[in-house]
Amino acid sequence: MKENKYKTAGREVSILADGTSVSWHWGAGASDAVDWSAWDSFLASAQSRTVFLESRMMRSLLLASNRPVSAVQWKRKGSIIGLACIEDTTAVSVNLDSHVQSERSWFSGISKVLHGKDGRFQFRVRVVGTVLGSGEHGQCWSPTVSAVEARRLLTETVFQPHCLNGVQVPRVVMIKDQPILDNEHRKVQHKRWIPLEFDPEMLFHINREWSDFDDYLQGLKTKSRTKIKRIMALSSDFELRTLSSLELVEHCDELIDLYQSVYERSGFRLGSLHAEELLTSKAEWGDDFVVTVFELEGVLKGFQCAYVGSEETEAFFVGFDPELRKTHAIYQRMLVEFICLGIERKSKRVNMGRTALEIKSSVGALPRRLMCEVQFRNRLFNTVVGRYTQGYNPVATHLRQPWKSDAHALAAHSELHTL
Repeated sequence: MKENKYKTAGREVSILADGTSVSWHWGAGASDAVDWSAWDSFLASAQSRTVFLESRMMRSLLLASNRPVSAVQWKRKGSIIGLACIEDTTAVSVNLDSHVQSERSWFSGISKVLHGKDGRFQFRVRVVGTVLGSGEHGQCWSPTVSAVEARRLLTETVFQPHCLNGVQVPRVVMIKDQPILDNEHRKVQHKRWIPLEFDPEMLFHINREWSDFDDYLQGLKTKSRTKIKRIMALSSDFELRTLSSLELVEHCDELIDLYQSVYERSGFRLGSLHAEELLTSKAEWGDDFVVTVFELEGVLKGFQCAYVGSEETEAFFVGFDPELRKTHAIYQRMLVEFICLGIERKSKRVNMGRTALEIKSSVGALPRRLMCEVQFRNRLFNTVVGRYTQGYNPVATHLRQPWKSDAHALAAHSELHTL
């Protein structure tokens, strides 16, 4: 598909058959090689609001040596027409049957064979989008580029054999994350790309007229307000502190240990958080990367971190002592603190990710279904996987309904789903 190509350390430029140039930047020096002013200007012109494609996010990922990430740009006549974050990682599925349900009787049998005796199946995958975030953050295109053309350009690009980690080029590509609106069935959008649906992303919509925590509570039903107040009572013994850059350096290894205690319980894992990423994020984002620790009698028991963008707060990762989840409602309190941060920083919404759905719904987060798309380099295997995945869906979860009927969150979520 390429007519011409030249290569330097950590950078490769390809010329596609239609004359579009594609540049990849990864590894040491990539952070200094990209014109970030032009990058951000393009995002602004395309009205992209995701924090995960901002230049400061891309730099923080590129500067983390254990993240094989590339900043990719498509250009015509010297002007940017598309951007993407592409990352190579390992996907790990643990006991898949507990996380998906299938209409086909043979699904469980094949799943057990794939997962083996230890209930674990893993494979290398190239991801369009940052692997640790959820939502529409993997790519951005000029309004002049149609969806069909954008997918053609992306498909021609992602299977190019650029080895980002010096070890192995994955043979499967995953594109994250496209919303499924209005209760539609997931379906094939582009030829040879297989649609997959996992748990929904949970979104908390904020009324910008709110000035404090009490304003949030007023939108909840009486029973739900009582539950929130109980969370605050159970967690009242914690001392909360926001870490400075120096304090983060001092405690980052402890934070990762707490994160691992939560991470190891997840059923599907796409990449992992490392201490270096916390440090590079703080260096690039400053006060807009907020790391809050929970201490009990002077002992560190948990942490949470969030990126604050121009319109959205991304509730990124948490770590905590699992024994405190029931006795001190530590996880529920963290969700409340993310909400308080969003209110304080006048965000339109807090993006809470796609785990612990019922608990997140109990504090007011609402679900948005998301569809990933995958394609394997081997055409026969791609066809087999496409047939295999047609009959499964995420396990249905009971979600709470805490909002009053006239609450701002319900109206905002309705508007989102009718775009």
